[in-house]
Amino acid sequence: MIETMGQIIRRLRKERNLTQEELAEQLNITSQAVSRWENGTGMPDISQIVPLSNVFGVTTDVLFSKDGMDGEEEVTAFIREAERKINNKPTEGISRFAHRKMCCDEVQAMVGVYPNNYALLCCSLADIVFLLWDYTEEQFADEITDKESEMKAWANEGIRQGNIVLNYCTDSYLLNIANRWLVSIYRIMKDYSKAEEHARKLTDGRETFLAIVYDDMGRTEDAMKQYSVSIDNAFSALIQSLPLLGYLYLKQKKFDEAYTCYRLFPDIYDLMFKNSEDEVPYYAYHPCFDWCAAVCMKLGRHDEAMDWLEKWLKHEQINAKNYNVITESKLPYFSGLIFADSYHESYLRENRITPSLEWDNFDPIRETDRFKAILADAEAFEKGD
Repeated sequence: MIETMGQIIRRLRKERNLTQEELAEQLNITSQAVSRWENGTGMPDISQIVPLSNVFGVTTDVLFSKDGMDGEEEVTAFIREAERKINNKPTEGISRFAHRKMCCDEVQAMVGVYPNNYALLCCSLADIVFLLWDYTEEQFADEITDKESEMKAWANEGIRQGNIVLNYCTDSYLLNIANRWLVSIYRIMKDYSKAEEHARKLTDGRETFLAIVYDDMGRTEDAMKQYSVSIDNAFSALIQSLPLLGYLYLKQKKFDEAYTCYRLFPDIYDLMFKNSEDEVPYYAYHPCFDWCAAVCMKLGRHDEAMDWLEKWLKHEQINAKNYNVITESKLPYFSGLIFADSYHESYLRENRITPSLEWDNFDPIRETDRFKAILADAEAFEKGD
């Protein structure tokens, strides 16, 4: 059996011929606290880990027992089952609150065996948050003896476990997960300053979590600004990733899938700005428009291809008019700045559209009156006429 932290403390204490009282005196705590550690009914606070290691003359890794990672397969299987269990409906006759409390107790027992398994600690944090939310619901009031003290005890345990991850784990994914759950714990306990502190540490989802915290605090204006930043980040990810994914589908000759990728960004853009003359000019160039037209040609949808080309030309005309101008959106706090080529003093019109119109894809429609009109308008636009 892998040693628990309590067993490690007991072994190290005895190896150094220290009594529980003597160890407690050096740490400036009670001997009862040491006894609780060693019998598994309590755990040292994170602030006591370094003093403990100093007393024993070992690294903190020894206290957390690197051997605790030997049961990785067992822990992984347990986490998978724990996640499944807490999300399942409770058995008949058992309330959701009682079900989640049993799940939390099972996870805490496993944490006692593998106290330094950071993935397990993150799993524990998730279960604690679910349970804390249930404490806030009136429907479970009859099952709770002392709501305030019980919630505080669970929250403190979650915070202790979260701090272990934050102080000793080097996996950026798990660090982000721990901070997310700590945001939730502090929100539930209405400690919004700590919730904001952990939200700011997030590397993924920072703006959204800050917005949620600000909304809790009644700071609606700040919440809306954070959501706008989150939307802007999403737009940036879309415009960078969707064309690349569409290209991979094109290489496989999966034209319907490619078309779905290419048209998604323009569709979202239109949904938000309705093709208005004062649309927010987020990007000076949208590769999605010409590729949508090209894929439509592959699918034999010639009229739809020309729809996309006309739409693209209109979009470029709006961008040229609004170049380097921040425009207010109909959505609060949602405004944008063209940054492609923004180091130039004026909008670069030359070769903006016409090179794409020379693609072989458009040969079947090249002699149609509609395509000729699009080409003429594009040439006039690029000349500044």
